[in-house]
Amino acid sequence: MRIAFIDYVFSWPPLGGAPADLYYTMKGLQALGHDVHLFFAAHDPRNWLLSEVQVDTLGFPTTRLDFSLDTFQPARVAEDFRRVVEPWKPDVIFQCFGFFIKPWITKAFQDYPQVCRYYAYEPFCPRDYRLYRNYATCPYNFLKTPQECLRCTTNTFWRVIRTGRPTIYVSEYEDTRAYTPEYHELLIETLGMYRAIIVYNRFTKSMLDPYNPNVHVIGGGVHVSDFAFSPMPTRAAGEKKVVLMSGRADDFSKGMHTMKAAGKILSRERDDFEIRVTSMQTNLETDWFKPIGWHNHDAVVQFYHESDLCVVPSEWEEPFGLVAVEAMASGRPAIVSDVGGLQDIVVHSETGLIFKRGESAQLADCVRQLLDDPKRAAAMGRAGRARVEQEYDWDTVIRRHYPGILEEAVR
Repeated sequence: MRIAFIDYVFSWPPLGGAPADLYYTMKGLQALGHDVHLFFAAHDPRNWLLSEVQVDTLGFPTTRLDFSLDTFQPARVAEDFRRVVEPWKPDVIFQCFGFFIKPWITKAFQDYPQVCRYYAYEPFCPRDYRLYRNYATCPYNFLKTPQECLRCTTNTFWRVIRTGRPTIYVSEYEDTRAYTPEYHELLIETLGMYRAIIVYNRFTKSMLDPYNPNVHVIGGGVHVSDFAFSPMPTRAAGEKKVVLMSGRADDFSKGMHTMKAAGKILSRERDDFEIRVTSMQTNLETDWFKPIGWHNHDAVVQFYHESDLCVVPSEWEEPFGLVAVEAMASGRPAIVSDVGGLQDIVVHSETGLIFKRGESAQLADCVRQLLDDPKRAAAMGRAGRARVEQEYDWDTVIRRHYPGILEEAVR
């Protein structure tokens, strides 16, 4: 099968989970014998943080389309993608990450079978595709409540527009006329065009089900071989146990404040632990709270091995939750909040524990349970490793889900 992947915000090395997910999906399908080709947009470097895509390291064919703030027009962008994709004669179009331009490009390929992957909450939240507002999951969504969402977006974007230096995200919002009723109609129309839509979690699926009957929940993955299983550390008398919070901890929505509040509760009753957080905020350090900064992948893997348990206290609807999978792959129990994809990854009381988001006392109790019962924690770590091997190894994810969806889309 010939599969054309179209991505509008691709970066390599990856700046986030979406390009990494796309890369491993393409490599996995290529390994299964499919012809894959990535068509991606390169943006004006004056207005975007993406560095040059290192195409020579990808291992599959690519075609780059160049756009700038001066030449960006939705109809032109859609036509340009059509112009370069069509001669390749794909059997199916795989629409990947994009901001407001995605429906325009989808419409341009309406005579092709198309599959769409949503990596966050792009169809529901034009403001920043996170669906996170006033420190909570936003109760609105653009498909159902366009006027409320546009008011929120306009209030946010206006402050940027007034500076005279709008970001490419804001510029694209204006250029695609995403604030008009016509754009809202186009978005809903194109959602119905896809032969299949792939999302990370049941929460996203529930919001898309009214617009497309073929929404599939497929998580991301890891290469299990990159995460050697290690037994729990043997602690000497008086040595502190380590609670690790990995990921973009300095982002408020990731819940570091909840983690620290839980630690404060525990510090009043015990001194046998320390919390290590991948944060740059060294001013937050205490006897038991240790910001350790940002580190490369190999260093983070070592941090997992040095830990006794890992916590992912996100407060927004985390689409997937890769750090929880990484912790489990390393043989560590994961304590996660009941949001987005995290609650699908962890099996409560089997591979870790799930607590109510933002509830520091409940998180403290979960940490307390595992600190006090190392045998239970070790058993959860072993079960977590087994779950990752069975469900989240990239080769398994691709073989189990993607060929059937793509074949059905072509039929």
